[in-house]
Amino acid sequence: MNRFGRFTRVSLVVGVVIVAGMMTFSFVRSQEATAEPEGFVMSDEAAQQFADTFDATFDGPDLDKVDEVFAVDYVGHLPLTADLDRDGLKAYIQSFYDAVPDMTQEVNEIIVGKEFVVLRVTYTGTHNGPLFGIPATGKPVSMAAMGVFRFNEDGKVVENWANLDVAGVLAQIGAFPPAPAA
Repeated sequence: MNRFGRFTRVSLVVGVVIVAGMMTFSFVRSQEATAEPEGFVMSDEAAQQFADTFDATFDGPDLDKVDEVFAVDYVGHLPLTADLDRDGLKAYIQSFYDAVPDMTQEVNEIIVGKEFVVLRVTYTGTHNGPLFGIPATGKPVSMAAMGVFRFNEDGKVVENWANLDVAGVLAQIGAFPPAPAA
């Protein structure tokens, strides 16, 4: 047998071993995923209640609602800022209202995990104040966002990660060129 035949056979054996290992790992991980979770588990009803309260936070805004659903030791990982505590979150929300005083939030989707809830939301309003350093333009804006919220045993948010379509908003207010049409 030549060198290449032996190499091909060894490669095939190594490939089979890797695939078998991956299948075993995948099976073990799927078994772990179907096991009963330990500790706090968010119910669909509690997730809906959280989404309603979170949504109410953006009506006006009502920043007192932040204290109702976010824990004292909350940490937020949000765009364009260092990690935030609960008071920092209030200031972050207020900064958007300073720029878009008529801003509303619509919850589009709620995904419930073990101790996590994912919200897909849309913010809309009119750019009537400085936003991301851009003076008011009077233009309507719409910003898609998604947040992942982790809860403690008391049902309060202790950590969240968010993605906001900042580039889309910058394009809407003329500060960032939109992508060329295809």
